Amino acid sequence: MTIKPICDKCKKELNEFGGILLSPPNKNNEIKKFHLCKSCYEKVINSFD
Repeated sequence: MTIKPICDKCKKELNEFGGILLSPPNKNNEIKKFHLCKSCYEKVINSFD
């Protein structure tokens, strides 16, 4: 069974590989993982420029 994650930004199902965004660790050394589609990944990366 194939797992198809949902983009955490636009909420659409990923039909192809996108990106993963990891949060900084909290005081318990836990991180949050966010899935991004290619389009939302590009928007996030471009926002750094």
